[in-house]
Amino acid sequence: MNKTTLAIAIPLAIVGASVAGAWYTGTLVEQQLQAAISQANASLTQEAPHLNAQMQLVELEQGIFSSRARYTLSFSVEADAAPLTLAFSDNLEHGPFPPSRLAAGKLAPVMAQSHFSLEHNELTAPLFEAAGGKSPLTGEVALNYDQSQNGRIDLAALQHTHAAGTLRTSPASLDFSGSSDRKHISASGQLAEMDFHFAESNRGGPISVQLRDLSLQADKQENANGFALGPSSATIKRVMIQSSQDLQIELQDAVVEEALTQNGSSLDQSVAYRVGQVLVQEQNVGGVKLAISARHIDEAAFKALKDAYNQLLLSSLEGQEPGSDTEEEFKGLALALLEGAPVLALDEFSLNTANGQGKAALSFNLRKPAEDASSPEEMAQSALAALQADIKLDKAVIGDLATVQGTLEGAASGGADSQAIAQQAQMMTEMFSGMALASQWVVEDGNALRGSLAYADDKVTFNGKAMSVAEFMAFATGGGMGMSGLGDDSEQEQYGLE
Repeated sequence: MNKTTLAIAIPLAIVGASVAGAWYTGTLVEQQLQAAISQANASLTQEAPHLNAQMQLVELEQGIFSSRARYTLSFSVEADAAPLTLAFSDNLEHGPFPPSRLAAGKLAPVMAQSHFSLEHNELTAPLFEAAGGKSPLTGEVALNYDQSQNGRIDLAALQHTHAAGTLRTSPASLDFSGSSDRKHISASGQLAEMDFHFAESNRGGPISVQLRDLSLQADKQENANGFALGPSSATIKRVMIQSSQDLQIELQDAVVEEALTQNGSSLDQSVAYRVGQVLVQEQNVGGVKLAISARHIDEAAFKALKDAYNQLLLSSLEGQEPGSDTEEEFKGLALALLEGAPVLALDEFSLNTANGQGKAALSFNLRKPAEDASSPEEMAQSALAALQADIKLDKAVIGDLATVQGTLEGAASGGADSQAIAQQAQMMTEMFSGMALASQWVVEDGNALRGSLAYADDKVTFNGKAMSVAEFMAFATGGGMGMSGLGDDSEQEQYGLE
C-alpha cells in the first residue's frame, strides 16, 4: 500500500469507526436512559417517600449522531395536593467522540454526552423570569462506557423582586461524578454571592442577609444497607445580617462538616459547626464551635427503623391509617436500637474570645431498659447507662464579653470610655465568678471555672467528689438550683462538697 493510499485510508477508517460507534450508541440510548430513570425512581422512593416523586422519559427522537429526549419529574408537596411537574429537554451527542468534547480538548471516548436544560412551564415561570428569560438550570453529563457518569450543573444568576422582598444570586455550579452502580458519588459546588432583603421580619422591620463564597463538598460511598458513608461539608466565607442601623452581625469562615463512618456492625455519625469569627457592630465577639455525634448505632436496627418509618409515610400518602400494632412495632424497633448501646454526645460547644476559651461537653451512654421498667420515667432512668459532663470557662472570657457589651452600649450612646469599660468588665468577671462558685456547681481552677459530672453504675462523681444519686439530686433540687450553695456546714460535709 503506497503512502497516498495509506493517508486516505487512515482518516476513512477513523470516520468509519466514529460513524459505527455513533450508530451503535444510538441503538443503546433508550435502554440506558430507562435504566438510569429506574435507578433514580428507586432512590427517590427510598430517600424521599413523602414526595411521591416519579421521573419519566416522555419523548425520544433517535438519530445517528445525536438524539433528543424529554423527561418529566413529578412530585407532591402535600398528600392531597395535585402533583407538581418539572420538565427537562436533553440533547444527547453519541460517542465515542462527541464534537463538544473534542472542541473542549477532551479526547477520552464516551458513550454519549448529555446537554440538558429545565423547560419553561407554569411552575418554573418565576424562575425563568428571575433568570432574565433563559433557562435557570442547565447541565451536561458524560455517559461513560462502563456506565459511570461525570458532569456539571449550572444555575443562572437570579434577580427576583417581590412585595415581601428581593433575592439576588450570582451564577452557581456543581461538578459531580458517579460510579457505574451509583454507589459512589462525589460532588463539588460553588456560589459566589447570594443576597436576601426582607421588607418585614420578626423584629418588625426590614432585614438584609448577604452570603459570600459558598462552597459544597461531598464524597459518599453507599454501603450494602443503603447508608451513604463518607464526608460532606459546606463553607461560607462571610455572612452579613443587617436588621437596622443598630444591629449588624457578621459571621466569618463558617463551616459545617458531616461524616458517616462504618464501625464494624455499627454506624458513627458526626456533625460539626464552626464560625471563625462572630462580629457584632464590627466588634469581635470570638469564634464558636458546636460538634455533636451519635456513635455505636446498630446498623441493622437503624435500617429496620428507617424502613418502617418510610413505609408508614408511604401508607399515609395512600390514605391508609396506621395499624393498631404500629406503636408496639416502633417501640420494639427503638428497643432493638438501644440494645446496641448507642452513645449520644455534645462533643464540644466552645467560644474562643481574644483572651480565653469557654468549653462544654456532654455525653449519654444508652442501653436497653430493664424488663421490669414500665413507666416512661423508669424506662428513661434504666436506659441511661452512663453520663459525662464537663465545663471549663476561662475568667477572661467573661471580661472579653463584658468589654464587647460595654463598647456596643457606649457606641450606641454616642461615646465609649475605655477606662470605664475595663472597670465594668473586671467587676462583671468578679461578680459572675463569685456567684458561680457560691452555687458550688463549679470550682476554681487557676484563672478558670471548672465543673464536671460523671454518672455510672448508680454512682455520681461531681466535681471530683463521689456521692450517691439521691445525694446529688438533693443538691441539684435544693441549694444548687437556688444559687445558695448546699446550706449549712453539716450538709456540705454530708455531700462531700465542703
